[in-house]
Amino acid sequence: MRIERLELNGFKSFADKTVFKYHPGTTAIVGPNGCGKSNIVDAFKWVLGEQSAKSLRGGSMEDVIFAGSASKKTKGMAEVTLVLSDIISNQTTGPDGEVRKMPSEISVTRRLYRSGESEYLMNKVPCRLKDIKNMFLDTGLELKAYSILEQGRIGDIVNSKPIDRRFLIEEVAGVMKYKVRKQEATNKLEASKSNLQRLQDIIAEVKRQINTIDRHARKAEKYKKLFEEIKDIEIRTARRDLKAFQEEIVNLVSSEEALKLNDAEVSINFHSMEALIEEKKRLCIDNERSLAEIRNRLYALEKETMEDEGKIALLKSDCENLRERNGHLLRQSNDLTIEKETTLESIKEIENSEVEMARDITGLEAILDERKEIFSAAENAISEIEKELEHERRNLYTRAEELSNIKNEISHLTLNIDNITRKKERSSREINSVQDSMSSLVMAIEQTKNEDARFEEELQETRQAREGHVTRLKEKKTELALSEESLYAERESLAAMVSRHESLVEIDRSQMASLDENIRTLCQVADIIETPSEYEAAFEAILGDKLGASIVNDQGEISRALGYIKEQNAKRSGFITVNPETDAVSEGTNAYLSHSGVIGEALKFVSVKEGFDKVAAALLTDVILVDNLDTAFSLREHPDTGIKRRSMYIVTLGGEVLEPSGIVFGGTDKGVLKIKRQIKEIENELASKRLKISEAESSVAGIREEIISTENEIISLDGKISSQEKYSHGLKLKTENLEEEKARLQQKHEYISLEITDDHREIDNLGNMLAQKQQHYKNLEEEKLLNEEKIRSVQNAITEKRESLETTRYELTEVKLELTSVREKMASVKREIDRLQTALIEIDRKQEEMSNERGNIQEVIGQKEQQVVQKEETLKLKIVAVSELQSEAARVNEILEAKKAELELMEKQQKDLARQLEAIHTELSHVEMKKMERSMKLDYLKEDIHKTYAVEIESADVPDTVTAEEEERLPGLKSRLQEIGPVSLGTLDEYEELKGRFEFLTKQRDDLLSAIADLEDTIQKINRTSKKRLEDAFEALNEKFKEVFTILFGKGRAELQLTEGSILDAGIEIIAQPPGKRLQNLTLLSGGEKALTALSLLFAGFMIKPTPLCLLDEVDAPLDESNTERFINLLREMAKNIQFIAITHNRRTMEAADYIYGITMEEPGASKVVSMQLSEAV
Repeated sequence: MRIERLELNGFKSFADKTVFKYHPGTTAIVGPNGCGKSNIVDAFKWVLGEQSAKSLRGGSMEDVIFAGSASKKTKGMAEVTLVLSDIISNQTTGPDGEVRKMPSEISVTRRLYRSGESEYLMNKVPCRLKDIKNMFLDTGLELKAYSILEQGRIGDIVNSKPIDRRFLIEEVAGVMKYKVRKQEATNKLEASKSNLQRLQDIIAEVKRQINTIDRHARKAEKYKKLFEEIKDIEIRTARRDLKAFQEEIVNLVSSEEALKLNDAEVSINFHSMEALIEEKKRLCIDNERSLAEIRNRLYALEKETMEDEGKIALLKSDCENLRERNGHLLRQSNDLTIEKETTLESIKEIENSEVEMARDITGLEAILDERKEIFSAAENAISEIEKELEHERRNLYTRAEELSNIKNEISHLTLNIDNITRKKERSSREINSVQDSMSSLVMAIEQTKNEDARFEEELQETRQAREGHVTRLKEKKTELALSEESLYAERESLAAMVSRHESLVEIDRSQMASLDENIRTLCQVADIIETPSEYEAAFEAILGDKLGASIVNDQGEISRALGYIKEQNAKRSGFITVNPETDAVSEGTNAYLSHSGVIGEALKFVSVKEGFDKVAAALLTDVILVDNLDTAFSLREHPDTGIKRRSMYIVTLGGEVLEPSGIVFGGTDKGVLKIKRQIKEIENELASKRLKISEAESSVAGIREEIISTENEIISLDGKISSQEKYSHGLKLKTENLEEEKARLQQKHEYISLEITDDHREIDNLGNMLAQKQQHYKNLEEEKLLNEEKIRSVQNAITEKRESLETTRYELTEVKLELTSVREKMASVKREIDRLQTALIEIDRKQEEMSNERGNIQEVIGQKEQQVVQKEETLKLKIVAVSELQSEAARVNEILEAKKAELELMEKQQKDLARQLEAIHTELSHVEMKKMERSMKLDYLKEDIHKTYAVEIESADVPDTVTAEEEERLPGLKSRLQEIGPVSLGTLDEYEELKGRFEFLTKQRDDLLSAIADLEDTIQKINRTSKKRLEDAFEALNEKFKEVFTILFGKGRAELQLTEGSILDAGIEIIAQPPGKRLQNLTLLSGGEKALTALSLLFAGFMIKPTPLCLLDEVDAPLDESNTERFINLLREMAKNIQFIAITHNRRTMEAADYIYGITMEEPGASKVVSMQLSEAV
């Protein structure tokens, strides 16, 4: 396995993605303190699964995310990727235990988001941290291995306890995977034992539940038997009723069918009549439609007649209009002939005036050319004078501009002098203000320091008060812990007592099996008597099964109970009335009471429940209580006691019974009285215990309230301390600010004084410049006046020339205007000639159009007169047709009235048939209602049986007969079922389920026991394997350590020793004797000697079991020059097989490196990387 590269993105000071490529040999990482070199070590630890923020030099895990800098934003995620190649074992075990092949190059990635979410990835696929740790087991890259050597860890190896150094031989021996497996097996073993304990508790509880539910199951069985008998009778009764209902429904169906036949016959007649009526209605409708059609035709024909009359009148009117139009066109044509002759005369006159205008234009054009030559000469003269004027004006403008600039400069200088003067006055006032402020600041600083001192005293007092509350809180928490522990113990005791009470009650129930619920009893004999514990065995022996006898009110109850027991073939039971009639009355003297060993009459040693004295007397009269069996024999045979004659029973404290017949019974009984006594004792103890727990809970609650109150006080004091500290800090900041303000004011005073001096000097300089500018301004004013005088002279000459030019321009304009006027008149004449010629053409066109239109009008008049003749002939025919249609409409109307009379008679006959149908339907509805009623009763019967017994009555395989005796018995059976009371029929299923669960749990217990045995065997195998590997590894490490120690120190000796105990748990002692020194404690060695000793041990491990990578974080810091040289030589030798990454400040270590990465921090908080290969650089 080899490290290819390490990629960082947003991790600590590495804001942007940074890649460290690692090559075979030694790579040095250098840079100034605080630039982020050690963050690379943290990155290795973090990506390998480090979970401690403290180990990563942070307060919380969020601190590993880049926190931002002046130019870089805060990152929301930190990511580190480690890429490895040349994987020796390309198999790994997945989370499901499946062995999977791994690629030759693997990348391991860890991400952390600011939200707290984290991810682990292997080859960019999400995985578990456990998968990553398993992959690196026994490779030397685990977090606890020696592949990452920090300066502090070097010291820890030397200074730590022997047991803390054993990780070295574990790494060399390669037992980390065994250690992990052993821990997993141990955890499983502890979990299995815990599960076994819980399982045994559950088995005991299930067994107790089985015992408890047994009586209820018997009760449920009896309930089920009665229920089945009632179910049988009720289903047979329902079958009988079902048959009766079905027969009645059949009869009703027959009546319904007869009514339906009659209904069908009447319906046929009704529908036949209905069809005839419909046919008659159709004929009437056809006649009505024909009449309507004739009337529509008549209306249309009358309408056409009227339209034709209108059209004839319109045609006659059109002909008259056309004749009027023809006469109008003839008149217009004559007028146009006259207008044409007038236009030809006007054209001749206009052409003569056009010739005269052409001669006038030629003369005016000659005069215009002469005036233009005179005007051009005058313009040239004026242009020369204007050039001279422009030159003078430019000179004047230059003088005016210079005057304006100088004037501005004078104003600016004057303004500057005024500003500096005002500034000097303000500075004087400001100096006075600064001096006043400094005096006030000195007083404020003194007051703030005094107030700060006072608050420091108050803060100290508050802190002392808080310490007192903290001490009190610790005491109360200790008291609370003790009280809660005591309360927990009491609750455990209570739980055990409750469990014991429930067990005793269950045992009592099982021993004193109750009778069937149908037998009414008051209680049992065992419930009415109590006796001290030392007499319990005697009374249980003498009473025996009588203790389980039931006490009833009278002998009638006994008879009914015995009859029921016989009928049900139930368990044998005993009964006694509450007032028994007995002849057991003591006769004669009680001389036996004075006999040695006699304790007394049994009846005197029992406490009887009120109301049951006669029952106790009937059972215990003539019973004598003695100490032992010898006393019993002696008492019975003694002639003076009369024991034999009186047929008295003798019972011993040990439970032996001597009957009057001489039979002796012995042995242990069920302990019924003992159990009942224990139940009462436990009940009394439970009450006392619950009271004690209640008091303890009140005490704990009180202590908790005191703790909460004290914590609130501490929180309040913390707040007060925080407030006081903030205020005190504020006072200190205020003092510092005041001191800074004082220094600032002093600097300001000095600065203002210098400014005032500078202002004096500046005012003098500006005054001199102002005088010079004012003299220059005066000179320029004189030059400006001379220029203005010359300009006025030139302007007068130009004025004279322009007046002469204007006269010439006027004459020229007059000629131009006259020429233009003649030309416009000539153009107007030409336009008029063109207009008149166009008018002649238009007159000819109009005359032609009028002639054509007159011809068309004559033709249209002929056509319209012909149409009038045709329309009048058609109109005569239509008038004849209208008369014929009116006659046809009258005939059809008479036929329609006759058919309507026949239809009215048929509808009357149909109503009679409808009344007959209604009567039939009423009778049919009555029959259907009765049938529905019987069907509903039938359905209710089916539903009731199905709802009660979940049985389909029609398909039930039972007879439909019920005897009168069964019907009489049914109420009694239901009454007995109600007397049993509420039972859960599921109790039987529950009983079977509990039995099944008990068997299942028992099997699970056996499986757990087997698993525990397998785990213990696995742990033993792991221990044997680990022990063998550790022994071999220790021997090899010890020899290699001696060798490396001599190399690094030059001379000296060293060895490793195991502490006492098994090598599986033993620690490692380091014995070291540097050259020239006596053997001494490692803690007395110098820093360099300690470092070399630790490096000797670590390098010895590397030589035995090389790791893919060794990261050295400033481990060479405590070494002097000679030790550094030996360290480097050894490093070069080992670098042939191991990749070394050395973070160092040592120049010699840098020289020995093959590659160098430089870390800088150009911007605070953000690291930057520069790499260099030394062979290439050289």
